[in-house]
Amino acid sequence: MLLTVAPIWKEAPFLRVLPAFVAGILLQWHCVFNINALLALFSLFLITLTASFFLKGYFLYKYKWVLGLLIMLLAMSLGMIITHYKNIKNQREWLGTVYTPGATVIASLRESLTEKNKSYKAIADIYAVVDGDDSIRVAKGSIIIYFSKDSSVFKRVKFGTSVLFKKAPQAVKNSGNPGAFDYSRYTLFQGITHQVYLTPDDFSVADIDLQPRYMHWLESSRLIILDILKKYIPGSREVGVAEALLIGYRNDLDRDLVQQYSNTGVIHVIAISGMHLAMIYGLLIVLLRPLQKNNQTKMLRGLIILSVLWSFSLLAGAGASILRSVVMFSFIVIGESMARRVSVYHTLAASAFFLLCWDPFLLWDVGFQLSYAAVLSIVIFLRPITNWLYFRNKIMDHIWKLLSVTMAAQILTTPLSIYHFHQAPNLFLLSNLVVVPLSGIILYGEILLCILSGLPLVAGILGSALSFLLWCMNGFTAWINDLPYAVSSGIAVSVIQVILLYAFIAGVAVWLMFRRPGAVWMALPCLLLFGAIRVADVYYKTRHTRMVVYNVPGYTAIDVFTGGYYFYMGDDTVNADGFMKSFHLTPARLMNGAVKEGQGIYRHAALPFIWLDHKKILLADSVVPLPGDPSPNLDVIVLSGTVTSSISRFRQQFRCSTYVFDASCPAWKINKWKNECDSLLLRRHSVAEDGAFILD
Repeated sequence: MLLTVAPIWKEAPFLRVLPAFVAGILLQWHCVFNINALLALFSLFLITLTASFFLKGYFLYKYKWVLGLLIMLLAMSLGMIITHYKNIKNQREWLGTVYTPGATVIASLRESLTEKNKSYKAIADIYAVVDGDDSIRVAKGSIIIYFSKDSSVFKRVKFGTSVLFKKAPQAVKNSGNPGAFDYSRYTLFQGITHQVYLTPDDFSVADIDLQPRYMHWLESSRLIILDILKKYIPGSREVGVAEALLIGYRNDLDRDLVQQYSNTGVIHVIAISGMHLAMIYGLLIVLLRPLQKNNQTKMLRGLIILSVLWSFSLLAGAGASILRSVVMFSFIVIGESMARRVSVYHTLAASAFFLLCWDPFLLWDVGFQLSYAAVLSIVIFLRPITNWLYFRNKIMDHIWKLLSVTMAAQILTTPLSIYHFHQAPNLFLLSNLVVVPLSGIILYGEILLCILSGLPLVAGILGSALSFLLWCMNGFTAWINDLPYAVSSGIAVSVIQVILLYAFIAGVAVWLMFRRPGAVWMALPCLLLFGAIRVADVYYKTRHTRMVVYNVPGYTAIDVFTGGYYFYMGDDTVNADGFMKSFHLTPARLMNGAVKEGQGIYRHAALPFIWLDHKKILLADSVVPLPGDPSPNLDVIVLSGTVTSSISRFRQQFRCSTYVFDASCPAWKINKWKNECDSLLLRRHSVAEDGAFILD
């Protein structure tokens, strides 16, 4: 095993530095060290490392491990420093530090408006804050702006528009629901920390454009491509997939269709990834083959390929997975232009290092993790899997190679997919066998459609053909999704369990690929420990009882967990809508080990009472009911937005010290009830403001 790994280790210097650099990023994010101390340590390590290069002979050979340790410490401290400065909250000109109440914020929209159910949404870059004395201070950061749905907004606001508003920005908050997506951290990693809702009277438009010219070119190019696709490809579902497939535009995608692609293991088709870039790279290699003849044209060929790949990546939104791909292909193209071959492990490690230097928070990006796991998995396992079978028939050989790539990619991505998405596609081989080549044909067809869009007749025929192919791909994906046991869902694993899974995979791989039977003794304990943790986790979750009042804006949503089941009470819309259910309710249900809905629950015959072990809860969704017994004792009263009674009236009829206001309550009513509770010295919890209410 050591003889196999050592050459790779030597050929890939970045493979040694990357783990220390990643450790520095994680350490700084979780522990937060003083930046001055970090800069001093970095300077010390750098000076010591520089001085060590003047040492020669036996001394340097004897203590070469010290040199390696210095390089590791230097990489770790560099990761910590970059993480500190990349965090927008640590910058002096951050909006949260510069803004004062009553000041005017100047922001420039960096994207076109996106239509939501009750508003228009756009992300804007903050440039300055104007105080009451007309002093202008530079400000940094980004903000989410929600515009009220008004016809005048579309006329006044577009990409690059500078808006001025005095309304106080609000910090981006999480819903507080158990196991829910950490939205505030997600936006922070993008430099977004605040949000604001504006009506037409809340803002004015300035006649200045603060966005760079290249951003205007990218946005106009993106809009032109979207117009071409919408004009020539019939069908809303088909054009939505076409937009996502070509430039990663996902706003027109059908939610149910996205879930089907995820369940069948082909979500990478509509999430711009390395596969799309590889297809374009392959097309460029074929088209530019005449330029491969001499050294002068080789350089031109490389520049053309790099220009096209980077332009496509920027048009597609420059997501983590496509950035990984374009950086890797850049290394490959530059190496080919210089007639040098580089280890694929070195290329992978180097691309990850430079991307994390540019944005260390990519480390938390699911696309970044899955992208590198897939490529590394293919590099390690593709050849051994391909060698399992040999076919003389060329068609069968191509089919087997495609299946081999799919199987190889799944080995290292499956643990991550289970951790992030709590499911594993069981029929991914069948779906990828059809969808991947079909999506390649569609992608090339869309590129050709954009080129021939000036010929309406030809473009119309091509668009109809593409619409049919997209319809076939969507239909096939839906058919696979509807097959029995197409997906294993409801799987919740921890970080420790993911590490154990990877240790098991590593042990089995070493055993099979390098004929090392001893590796089995590393794999089996990991599998047994994984199983033991799963059993203990399931046992614990089925033994406890818990009630959760969710924070679903505008709705009442309550789950009671007991015995491995959940009992839902609230608005049926939340539990029936696929997106709302998966976003708000499912994470908590997985977290509590309850993937099946129970039938019935212990409730009072006449009143909406719930008994949780020794706790008695009242769910009040209308006027105060008359108690069945005189002034019953309650532990919690949950009030919905339809309640019109005051807290004092509840106080007269029930003995209860804790009041919960669910997410369906309007803000004015919550404020009124909060004041009443404070005056009566009662505990209160507003789900909309304080997050989900959890009662064990």
